[in-house]
Amino acid sequence: MLLFSALTTITTSLRLRYGIIPKFCVFVTPSISRLSSHTSPKNQNFISGFDSIHDAMALFTHFITVHPLPSVVQFNMILGSIVKIKHYPLAISLYKQMGFKGITPSLITLSILINCYCHLGQMGFAFSVLGLILKKGYQPNTITFTTLIKGFCINGDVTKGMDFCESMVVQGFRMDEVSYGTLINGLCKIGRTIDAIGLVRKMEGQWVKPNVVMYNMIIDGLCKDGLVNPARDLYSEIVVQGISPDVFTYSGLIRGFCSMDLWEEVGWLMCEMVDKKIYPSIYTFNILIDALCKKGMLVEAQDMCNSMVERGQRPDIVTFNTLMSGHCLHSTVDEARKLFDTVVEWGIAHDVWSYNILIIGYCKSKRIDEAVSLFNEMQFTNLVPNIITYSSLIDGLCKSGRISYALELFNAIIDGGPPPNVITFNILLDAFCKIKHIDRAIALFNLMFERGLTPNVWSYNILINGHCRSKRIDEAMGLFKEMQCKNLVPDSVTYNSLIDGLCKSGRVSNAWEIFNAMHDSGPTVNVITYNILLDAFGKIQHVD
Repeated sequence: MLLFSALTTITTSLRLRYGIIPKFCVFVTPSISRLSSHTSPKNQNFISGFDSIHDAMALFTHFITVHPLPSVVQFNMILGSIVKIKHYPLAISLYKQMGFKGITPSLITLSILINCYCHLGQMGFAFSVLGLILKKGYQPNTITFTTLIKGFCINGDVTKGMDFCESMVVQGFRMDEVSYGTLINGLCKIGRTIDAIGLVRKMEGQWVKPNVVMYNMIIDGLCKDGLVNPARDLYSEIVVQGISPDVFTYSGLIRGFCSMDLWEEVGWLMCEMVDKKIYPSIYTFNILIDALCKKGMLVEAQDMCNSMVERGQRPDIVTFNTLMSGHCLHSTVDEARKLFDTVVEWGIAHDVWSYNILIIGYCKSKRIDEAVSLFNEMQFTNLVPNIITYSSLIDGLCKSGRISYALELFNAIIDGGPPPNVITFNILLDAFCKIKHIDRAIALFNLMFERGLTPNVWSYNILINGHCRSKRIDEAMGLFKEMQCKNLVPDSVTYNSLIDGLCKSGRVSNAWEIFNAMHDSGPTVNVITYNILLDAFGKIQHVD
């Protein structure tokens, strides 16, 4: 009842503020006039005047061959453009060509180079460039230091980033809001929101004051970790401090409350946004739509989308993907397909996730031919299937008994597609073991090691269970010992598979030993374990 009451409150608030039509209206197809009133498509890759990486390269090649050579400023523009589209190795290569031509790098050039090395995880080279900056007599600025801080954060070493920031402050350098914001973002992304709060408290006594963007990161981080009450307390605190919450503050809180099913609080937040004349963004609506879809309230999710459209907010691909995912999750794949087709009518381009969602939906509904057809259709777009696309289709094919086609897809990605991951291998391992092709499963298992992948507990469970079902118990025990040598902790599935295999092979005493080991130092013994042993003892008439 609370959920329906809150939804009514949300819808009423939106209607009063934006003049929204009643609930459960039809999701309208946009007219030509509406489409033409919006901005041009977003997916155009115009970056600093370059249509593509080839244009940037062509201009660089021209610059590097003319006499006299252009200024370093013009080269910096090209390098900056290449970095924006994440071609970091290429930018480094072009920088070296500039050196061969005798072009003296500026502070901006070297800062771009630091950024490249940071994104490639080569922090040692990044700091060697900082040394070059000092050697050339340049004065490193806040941008240079912030780039290095960000490098630590994106490479999973936020603590070093904090230490570096503190050492620069001690030496008299001033960090700005971006520097501290980078650290706060890094801390929140790895779940260290309490440390992020501590950093904000520390900032309060310095010349850089915490702003709403920093608090938004922390509130969002707290909500993602399920700490909605501390997030709400922090929200109240910043209001008292005179910092005005924005749409991102409310969106973070709304997502947190939605995830905890606290719909009354969601309604209250939406009402407060309306009162403060803060417009819910597409991001806010997508959060609400996603929460409703996960609860199976697909009609209400559609209604929320209609409400968004009526107040002039245009859905994006995330909106459509969220609705499609909700329908696939609740086995209404045909409705998901209708939404998939509607995307084009809105002038929105599908992304890889659009295809992945529908392919997964078809596979779960055992409509493999339609999944394969959609996959083939994807080949004629500019979209490149990722490993989730391949893994989902391989899984569907294996479960429908079409292992030969699944192997064709697997071999395609081995030869030149997205590299298969442990999940992809596990899917095929499971398929081979279920049809008792154990030797092929072993060959595939060994291929994982050859490709630099580390099998996980589930990989070993699949293989152990397969060996047990094929009466190859000693090999299963060998895999069990191998797991422990590799510091992989066997779970209840591992133990139950072994106990079941030993019992069915007549080695009940060995099964009893494994059971005792499980009871003493392994995972919790469950009802499946007891049932296996009770059945085995009953068959050999050990009633006691």
